[in-house]
Amino acid sequence: MRISFNSIGSLGMTSTFQAQQQQNSFNTEIDKADSRLEKIEASREKYAEFVQSCNAIYQEATPTQLVDKQTNSINITNGVYYHLGSVNGKPLNGTALTGGGFNSNFSPMFQGSAPGTGLTPEQAAALKRHRSYSQAERQEANEFVAVFMSLSRLAEGKKSVDSMNDDAMFAQHFPKFAKGIGLDLSKPFTINGKSFTYSQGTLQMTDTED
Repeated sequence: MRISFNSIGSLGMTSTFQAQQQQNSFNTEIDKADSRLEKIEASREKYAEFVQSCNAIYQEATPTQLVDKQTNSINITNGVYYHLGSVNGKPLNGTALTGGGFNSNFSPMFQGSAPGTGLTPEQAAALKRHRSYSQAERQEANEFVAVFMSLSRLAEGKKSVDSMNDDAMFAQHFPKFAKGIGLDLSKPFTINGKSFTYSQGTLQMTDTED
């Protein structure tokens, strides 16, 4: 019978390899756990933001003014309840949500329910508020919200000035939107620190993007 032994050096190499494999597996599990926790936390924060925006609508909270008239500047931050002017004399307020979309007092969002179940009190309240405005009023409100969201994407660098100028909806409604929020288009203005001018229906950026 033949008995063979691994050398002490080989045993050391095998032991080190196994330890590294175990460490790599452990680190991978930690990374996966951290990723899951980050997703859970992000989801929790988005839901909390949504609930806060709904509460602001139903409690008729005082919105933040979008324009600083002293500096003729706009600062857009997700999660903030803003005043976006008026539609037919009725204030338009709402929140740009981090998870996407805009929650306005003209068409409040609500959480879905299981098929076949009745409306929740929150859903009923959202529907009642939605129906309190005419279709024409909701349409104009949606147009102002679209202008606001375009400005938000412009501020984030997700939309270019050229694309804004090529957008017929933006060109049509931006001047009225600006007047409603108190932005003076006859002067230079800033959006999240970036400088712009608006003349003869054309938006121009006056500083250099990074």
